[in-house]
Amino acid sequence: MRLYTGLLVHPLAKGGLEYLPDGALVVSDFGQIIFMGARVDALRDYADIPEERYENAVILPGLVDTHVHLPQYEAAAIGTGELLNWLNTYIFPLEARFADEEYAHIQSQRFFHDAVRLGTTTMSVYCSSHRRAADIAFEAAFHAGLRVCMGKTMMDNNAPENILHSPDDNINDSLALAKAWHGAGNGRLQYTLTPRFAGSCSRELLKKTGEAARAEGLRIQTHLSENPSELRFIAELFPEHASYTEVYHAYGLLTAKTIMAHSIYLSPQEKSLLKVHNCAIAHCPCSNRFLQSGVMALRQMLNEGFRIGLGSDVAGGSSLSMLNEAKEAAESTKTWNILHRAQEMPTVNAEEALWLATLGGAQALGLDDVIGNFTVGKDADFIICDMNEVLPQKSSFISPENIISRLVYGAHPYVVSKTVVQGKVVYQKQNSQ
Repeated sequence: MRLYTGLLVHPLAKGGLEYLPDGALVVSDFGQIIFMGARVDALRDYADIPEERYENAVILPGLVDTHVHLPQYEAAAIGTGELLNWLNTYIFPLEARFADEEYAHIQSQRFFHDAVRLGTTTMSVYCSSHRRAADIAFEAAFHAGLRVCMGKTMMDNNAPENILHSPDDNINDSLALAKAWHGAGNGRLQYTLTPRFAGSCSRELLKKTGEAARAEGLRIQTHLSENPSELRFIAELFPEHASYTEVYHAYGLLTAKTIMAHSIYLSPQEKSLLKVHNCAIAHCPCSNRFLQSGVMALRQMLNEGFRIGLGSDVAGGSSLSMLNEAKEAAESTKTWNILHRAQEMPTVNAEEALWLATLGGAQALGLDDVIGNFTVGKDADFIICDMNEVLPQKSSFISPENIISRLVYGAHPYVVSKTVVQGKVVYQKQNSQ
């Protein structure tokens, strides 16, 4: 068993954060949380366990990235233009390189190493369209020690031939990967059916994806209503459907295990469809701005009761840092207000944004019974943040709320000193405890 003490931040199921300024976390030999509470009680009840004491640090649940593209990592912060042109110019040629197994291996190792270094413990990942590259990505995730919901990106239309596969090949490859990896790593690795978006999938592929999801009980991840030009493209491809969301509904892709990235431009009818099927949303504010896609009405969507997590959306997003994405989420609500003065709504603050990056992401992925906060019985996925990296000088702003604001808005790349998944240290900064 291990005993960690310091400032604990515990996201609450109904929203908000609970602070334990002199708190303690006890982790079993099986990687589960068996105690969360006051340090004084832990020192009394677990006196035989050596204490790992963290001064001027914050102990948080692991960060959750609900939408990210592994094969795009090399292009993070690269390129100009809007979504469809950007994909054709920069991204599709890069993803084609994953046919090279050595390249796929190098990029996958780097991707997951950098993620845990930045405090991400759970990711919902799009691989390239190559079966072997997806297999290599699962191997890298397994050895990196973090938790992934991941799948081979499925496409059979409207992209270069070297990254397209037939509907049957896409489904058969995906199910073979699911058989090999779903549930591996003590449940850390889970397979997700990953049709890129309706614009790159035929009706047959969409139909087969819905059938496979129902038959196998698998998650689905895809894109929805990201960019105005994308919406026009989908309307041209599927004129028989009244909306983008109805395309997915027609082929059985709207489920309680579906997570839709972006979801900026939704009609009331589309929102109703998503709510009826309890679909979740991955909000990607950094990418939404980088590709000039738009500003999602985050506060309105939260008020309407959607399950929402945050996604880095690398390489539309420029960084794997989910603390940075939390900052972007908070700032995007201010931008929305600037653009909609007559409909101004309360902004999202740093505490709410951090909740979205932890328990909110866990809820969006349907993993909140396992991760997301420090409830006893959950897996011990957490990070330790060194506030000396964010606030090295003496400060009078030392309330927990102010510390969290500095942590989110500072978003220093080296603030994470330790990352733990299922009780196992998967990253430790050199010279840290």
